[in-house]
Amino acid sequence: MFQRLKTHPLLLVMLVAIGLRLPAVIFSKGYMASDDYYETVDVAYRWAHGSMWSDTGHLSWYSVPKGDIARFPLYNLFLYVLIKIGDSIGDSSLDSTMYFVRAVHALLSLISVWAVFKIVEIATKSKRWAMLGGLIVAAQFAMPFLSVRNLIEVVGGHMWILTLLALYRYDSGQRTRWVIVAGLLTGLTWMIRFELAFAVLPVPLVLWFLYRNIRPALWYCAAVFFMILLSGVADYFLIGQFWASTINRILQALHESAMYHTTIFIYPLEILAFFIPPFSLIIFWKALRPNLWRHHLVLFVTLAVYIIAHTIAINRQERYMIPIIPALITLIVLALESWSHKANAFVRTKAFRYGIIVPTLAINLGLLVMFTFNYGKRGLVEPLVEVRKLDSAARVLIVSPEQRSFYPFAYAGLENLSRPPLQSWADLPRPGDPDPRRDSFDYLIVYPPEPADLPRYLDSLKSAYGTLQQVDHVPPSNLDLILHELNPSHNRRNEAWVFRRPLAAGVE
Repeated sequence: MFQRLKTHPLLLVMLVAIGLRLPAVIFSKGYMASDDYYETVDVAYRWAHGSMWSDTGHLSWYSVPKGDIARFPLYNLFLYVLIKIGDSIGDSSLDSTMYFVRAVHALLSLISVWAVFKIVEIATKSKRWAMLGGLIVAAQFAMPFLSVRNLIEVVGGHMWILTLLALYRYDSGQRTRWVIVAGLLTGLTWMIRFELAFAVLPVPLVLWFLYRNIRPALWYCAAVFFMILLSGVADYFLIGQFWASTINRILQALHESAMYHTTIFIYPLEILAFFIPPFSLIIFWKALRPNLWRHHLVLFVTLAVYIIAHTIAINRQERYMIPIIPALITLIVLALESWSHKANAFVRTKAFRYGIIVPTLAINLGLLVMFTFNYGKRGLVEPLVEVRKLDSAARVLIVSPEQRSFYPFAYAGLENLSRPPLQSWADLPRPGDPDPRRDSFDYLIVYPPEPADLPRYLDSLKSAYGTLQQVDHVPPSNLDLILHELNPSHNRRNEAWVFRRPLAAGVE
């Protein structure tokens, strides 16, 4: 078996990738960003367990007014199918279904592993370097965690690296079918993650420049336009207007403001941190050598335009760099391979291996464990899961008057979706005052800003609702806690206490 793996490096890489993603499927629960749940899973779950169609006969989309949907529905429809399949093979609770959804996403992530392996193999003619590229995609500390996320940035990244692979295949033989395939994959990428258009825009000009022939660029553009036209037709039937999601997304981008203030250098700093300095500082500096980018112009230009365009945009968010991670890994490996050919190169010394590579691998391993076993937004998800286990028909009141937030109610079942959280102390009834909500819930999930605030919360709640019995305490996940400590004003602890009203349990 070991000998077979040595002679089949791609098989070895895939086994490593699968082995690292299985724990993430099981343990890396919850969600990372709001769009990881509220614009993806929540929409599909409502379709699967409620109504997919509005009163006009077109797709409904949570609270978005009819006709204002700003995302092409392809990915949400994909999730809808997964949730329906998951329901059919297990119970219909979202928590159970998500194991299946994460498993499918883990399989999808193998696309990026395979594509980077093949690109490096084509570019270097070396399976050894190709194996290194595949292993980095498989084992970089955040990759198993990201592989099971329901972010369009993640799935769009898989499609984009496939597009680059098709362009590398075209370059190696200049067969027209590959540039057409690249165009079709580009359109699919754009349907999933609209902002990848920034990387797409320079491709026709680069193709024209590289081959001194406009035909590859025209074939590429024709294939892309065919996919865009297809998306317009789909919008017409699903949303009610030709190219509705595209038009709405452009208008949204033109009018959106920054969600939070960040430094203009956030993306270079994020990329350097993601690949662990000082290794990342050294290798990206080497990647800027003209001799390298001249041989990989499509890769370099698309990366540069994408990063610069997002940098000058008003709304800068860390997750926007996720789609280009596989392409960045490809660049890193190509830079290492090129550098290794230079006589007396530092990359070939023991100082580089033991002073740079070994510490980088050690840090990566520690972060890999932390990210793989991380429960994103645990304090928001797990209390609802536990309440559903206690009573699938339980009615829940969330108490968070000092920290407004959205809550993933679907984890407690659809019957709880109509109960608004208590997000202001002014809404808390005084003792003896009539309150239509007083007997409309069985459990309270309480979110004080800090644990020390819990007694103060309980005093107020008991005066309004009577005796409360604690049934659960959900601490923040390690990553949530670290993020809170780094920036408490922006990142909540997400620490929850669950209480049952004794009357609801039949106890006076």
